[in-house]
Amino acid sequence: MSTSDERGPPPGSTFEADWLSLREAADHRSRSAELLAPLLREWRTRGWRSIVDLGSGTGSNVRYLAPRLPQPQDWVLVDHDRLLLERASIPMEAGTPTRVVGDLAEEGLEAVGDADLCVAAALLDLVSGAWLGRVIERCVRGGRGALFSTTYDGTFAWDRDASHADDHLVLDLLNRHQTRDKGLGAALGPRAAFVARTLFERVGYRTWLVPSPWRLGPPERALAERLLDGWVAAATEQSPREADRIERWASAKRGRLDAGTYTLTVGHLDLLALPRESDAPA
Repeated sequence: MSTSDERGPPPGSTFEADWLSLREAADHRSRSAELLAPLLREWRTRGWRSIVDLGSGTGSNVRYLAPRLPQPQDWVLVDHDRLLLERASIPMEAGTPTRVVGDLAEEGLEAVGDADLCVAAALLDLVSGAWLGRVIERCVRGGRGALFSTTYDGTFAWDRDASHADDHLVLDLLNRHQTRDKGLGAALGPRAAFVARTLFERVGYRTWLVPSPWRLGPPERALAERLLDGWVAAATEQSPREADRIERWASAKRGRLDAGTYTLTVGHLDLLALPRESDAPA
């Protein structure tokens, strides 16, 4: 499983690699820098060095985190798509990661049990509550940390001039579509980050949940256009009888994209979960 989802192109290594490349700048720009301070304190206090990245795709998460974490670092990248992993460009700070081609429900969970820190980006909204519970169980068992970034929160908003009466219709259909099975059971969708925070707090973890929205304008036209296409496909699949209405909505949005008169905010959340301070080594 990679970090592609129903807001991007259909599955397939070539399409997914293009989508992941297109979104990387927005992902990195939007991520919460304030989570780095508590993560770095924990990293140094506990002497961490091993990280597992679930749904690694082409390595965007590694490219963001590796230069910001202390060395040495031992990375394990897990994805079901061999071609995406082979394309992963790795910064020198990450050394030579182990690349594991496998299912997140099997090889992914196994890798979590061997790491100090479990990370994933643009993944939580695609997974089931049962799978998330197993990940958290493995984190708790070994006193591991977790950083889940760029989780879709169920919101998008166009600026006033680009808004449309059917924005709420499309958003509702999209969010309902997000809860379909994406390969790990019925997906948590927009509730994912909040569910994860609650589950971590129940087992005594300290958590930080911070907004990390994409803010897109004319310079991100290509990304906005691909988002729009993905939303239309998902909304239409969710409610085929509304296909004409959805296409009229999309046509109005494409007109704004063509005119370059829009701003689009897509809501995401970053979650950091760390073991209790009392569990830290003396």
